[in-house]
Amino acid sequence: MSWNRRLAFVAFAAACLLVAGSYLGWALMRDDAGAPDGAPATRGGVVPTGGVVLFQQLERGPSYASVSWVPAEDRDAERIRTDLVCERVHVAAGRGLCLMLNTQQTGYVAKVFGSDLEPVQEVPLTGIPSRARVSPDGRYGATTVFLLGHSYAQSSFSTRTSIIDMATGQDLGSLDGFVTTGVDGEVIDAPDMNYWGVTFGQDSDVFYATMETGGQTYLIEGNVQTREAHVLRDNVECPSLSPDGTRIAYKEKASSGAWRFHVLELDTMTDLPLAEERSIDDQVEWLDNERVLYGVDADIWVVPADGTGHPQRFLRDALSPAVLR
Repeated sequence: MSWNRRLAFVAFAAACLLVAGSYLGWALMRDDAGAPDGAPATRGGVVPTGGVVLFQQLERGPSYASVSWVPAEDRDAERIRTDLVCERVHVAAGRGLCLMLNTQQTGYVAKVFGSDLEPVQEVPLTGIPSRARVSPDGRYGATTVFLLGHSYAQSSFSTRTSIIDMATGQDLGSLDGFVTTGVDGEVIDAPDMNYWGVTFGQDSDVFYATMETGGQTYLIEGNVQTREAHVLRDNVECPSLSPDGTRIAYKEKASSGAWRFHVLELDTMTDLPLAEERSIDDQVEWLDNERVLYGVDADIWVVPADGTGHPQRFLRDALSPAVLR
């Protein structure tokens, strides 16, 4: 066996072990033996029309990783649990994306589900789930996966970000196939280009995302129909467009390597740091036009989007928030 083929085999075996380990951990956390079940008694069979926050339940027991929700303005209310089990979830306009282990075979899948929470389409994923977003009108979805178990903290990693037709479940292709131009209008064509962290505009053909090449990250604006994108500015990761479409919340990497949340005004390209000073690897979700949500360890936190105030815990034992307005 050649050296290159040995390396390929080792990488493949490592990826398989990682997936198997993830499944084992998920199964153990859902086992209620010796652990109290924190699952709520109430179950919901439809996606709410608005005014709620969906999230991945992380209380140990049979409800672990189940999608649940609470009223956006009453986070202490009883959690409504569903039968969906996801590692990442996002919902808009009655359609949702659930990134999860494929329990029938090795690997991960993205399940497209409707307002009744029943999966209607299944899209194979080529790596480990990282990000999921659905456009405000429910027309498109976007998934980002890590290839071979990488992470954003590594100096070198590989991602695949795909656009999905939420009506048909068709994979419309990776952003790697889009034509991306720099601020000078020149086409960027480099072998190390990576894309991640899509967020859609009210016109769902328009999206923003992170593009990385040469060790530098950039905010890009793209169009699904034309399959083109262009660079807006540098040092932007995991953008999230505000409900009013005027600002983007994102994480910026400092020279120390730590991340810091910022909000960027799109009309002036000026930004300000938020009051959250911890280094956090997440794509924030806007709770409304004044506050953003994000995951820290196994809790969801909230902080004002204008740089004032201070972070507060929003939900315990929860991740992957998705706000239905």
